[in-house]
Amino acid sequence: MVDAVELVWPNKDLPLRASGLLSYEWVQPTDRRLTKPLKTAALYPGDFGPKSNVLAIGDGCDVLESLQRTSVFDVDKVRLVYIDPPFNTGKSFNQYGDNLARPMWLSMLRDRLAALKPILHVDASIWVHLDDSEVHRARAVMDEVFGERAFVTSVVWQKRTTRDSRAAFSSNHDTILVYAPSGPRAWKTSRNLLNKDEALMQNRDDDPRGPWSDAPFTAPGFRKAQQYDIVTPTGLVLRPPRSRSWYATEKTFKDLVTDDRIWFPKGGNGSPRIKLFASQLRGLVPFTVWGSADVGTNDDAKRHLQELFPDISVFDTPKPEELLERIIHIATNPGELVLDIFAGSGTTAATAHKMGRRWITVERNTQTVLDFTHPRLQRVIDGTDKGGVTNTLGWTGGGSFEMMHVTPRFGTLPTGHRPPAITRKIAQTRPSQARAKKAG
Repeated sequence: MVDAVELVWPNKDLPLRASGLLSYEWVQPTDRRLTKPLKTAALYPGDFGPKSNVLAIGDGCDVLESLQRTSVFDVDKVRLVYIDPPFNTGKSFNQYGDNLARPMWLSMLRDRLAALKPILHVDASIWVHLDDSEVHRARAVMDEVFGERAFVTSVVWQKRTTRDSRAAFSSNHDTILVYAPSGPRAWKTSRNLLNKDEALMQNRDDDPRGPWSDAPFTAPGFRKAQQYDIVTPTGLVLRPPRSRSWYATEKTFKDLVTDDRIWFPKGGNGSPRIKLFASQLRGLVPFTVWGSADVGTNDDAKRHLQELFPDISVFDTPKPEELLERIIHIATNPGELVLDIFAGSGTTAATAHKMGRRWITVERNTQTVLDFTHPRLQRVIDGTDKGGVTNTLGWTGGGSFEMMHVTPRFGTLPTGHRPPAITRKIAQTRPSQARAKKAG
């Protein structure tokens, strides 16, 4: 069934392909250059097997096409896609321009999302990180690519805690659109809950089993077997609230009382609550609003990069590893494949590696890879990255990654950005990489 509503823009019917270093080009579907083989160079070590981690220099569409000719997807499909594309704010940053014409930006996003579809796991989810500049149009594009029924939610992330007094409103959030091709109901059965913070548990009755949390001893709906009197320690006789039942039958309630698993608040005069110890906690369904105290801010991410690279100007728009840790935890399990085709400073891959996930990350700007992405991932493997989620996860180093360069079919690259020049610049890290592979 074709949706009745469609977002329309100029040249929507034309593919948008990478051209030269950082530009794009509208291409006629009959253009013979589309059928030319892509030029792919393995920078090191270049195995690209079914268990490889991959750092690729090139455009997302081109790299995904090249990788599908290798065996990297033979065992595992992509379980999580997280992308943080240019927001199209009209500004310019040190590492990239953020001012594409809107029709080109929309086609850029659509074509790269469409290129992801053949390699997605049945339980995959796609997280697209944006601000107010294009997020409403991006959702229409994602509806078109994945279907409206694939929409799961919009996550609001508090990206800053400082106030901009010059603006009409001080913007302090980004939006992350979450889609799952299987639909939210099916995807819910495979996603992970958030761990309940055991630090918030208390031991209000000196239970020898230790701290505990609690939950109401009621359940929605009317169940005859769960309608009975409960007498509080102070002698008050209680019945379930209207349109609700007690959580379990009377026999189970009495067994829980015997096991000291029922707690009456308000000095013994309140409604019964069931005590839950750490081993019994189910976990928490994620909220759609994520605060800076839980997942960090842009400033936290910048401080991390400043510690890693004190001698160069910090990357303009990094995301904190704590934010990616939560996304990767919800959407994947250890060993599963995470993909990011707008790598930037490499936060997605760095966090995924520390969490024991496989990863593929793609960055088009060669200089960004040389300055940030590659050395950062090398530090993760060497165990010399002490920031982000390193301490939380107990990360000490290990593992390896492959590296490749895919030349765009259109336009030309400056000499310094071609594979031989890049290989020479990276060659000095090969001994460290070899040690990491041996250790891994």
